Amino acid sequence: MIELKNLTKTYPTIGGEVVALEDVNLTIPDGAIFGVIGLSGAGKSTLVRCLNLLERPTSGQVIIDGEDITKISKKQLLQLRRNVGMIFQGFNLLEQRTVEANVRFPLELDRVPRNQAAARVAELLELVGLSDKAKAYPSQLSGGQKQRVAIARALATKPKYVLCDEATSALDPTTTESILQLVKDVNKKLGVTVVVITHEMRVVESICTHVAVIDNSRIAETGLVSEVFSYPQSDIAKQLIIPNLIRSLAGGEGTKLRLVFNGEQSDEPIVSALAMECRVAVNILYADTKNIDGKAFGHMVITVPDGKSATVTKFLDAHGVSYREEV
Repeated sequence: MIELKNLTKTYPTIGGEVVALEDVNLTIPDGAIFGVIGLSGAGKSTLVRCLNLLERPTSGQVIIDGEDITKISKKQLLQLRRNVGMIFQGFNLLEQRTVEANVRFPLELDRVPRNQAAARVAELLELVGLSDKAKAYPSQLSGGQKQRVAIARALATKPKYVLCDEATSALDPTTTESILQLVKDVNKKLGVTVVVITHEMRVVESICTHVAVIDNSRIAETGLVSEVFSYPQSDIAKQLIIPNLIRSLAGGEGTKLRLVFNGEQSDEPIVSALAMECRVAVNILYADTKNIDGKAFGHMVITVPDGKSATVTKFLDAHGVSYREEV
């Protein structure tokens, strides 16, 4: 488990200190795919680089498996980094090395015997679907293939944790989906805890089990993806998750209700049943559904005549649909 306690990171500049992270408290459970999402400049990349001390916090604690790594020696830190793999946005492959040599590189630094290293490399290339590219060079690969090599390299030393810093932002949508599925498979097959830094909602929706929303250097909200996406509390979470909701609330007559579908009722014809059973004219102002872990989650804003709101809410209560009145 990874814990951040009162973590702060500042950078001195000519114009004064710049605060990148401020009093961050976060717990990343073992086995999770934990997403950290926020707008550009919110502090996401600084946070992930503090997890393995590529950036050393100004104050606070980074606790991995019960040990505060801000207090360990340089030798211990090198050992720790073997247990924390990292995947970068720009791949960071060695152009003069073949695919298999890139994957083998961390094992060479670890002085793993050649025959053991060769077996591990072959195993990883099969895992990421690149066995036939072992002798190729990075310049001969597509962006998606390069990222697969980077994932294999990050797994070479059998880490318990893998950090992904905007690992799919340079890829096209189709390639992104295949890379995300690979990360999900790695999490399930190897039991690796994955921390995903991203500004893309689709990344969190596709693979993450937990999410933290960061805004202006602070954690604004955290929890299970299904809970945060269904019931966003902070303004920044609402902006990221349901960006068109506020626009849908402008103008119009009647009572506005936001219905929340939590993965169970999403396939039921709730609105049509509501209109027929309650004999109410329902107007849909906004609707958005997302697939999270194979289930449909979403929000819908409807208007009903003011005199019918009690009838409608009684129907929704009876059918187990969560809702709230929006102004």
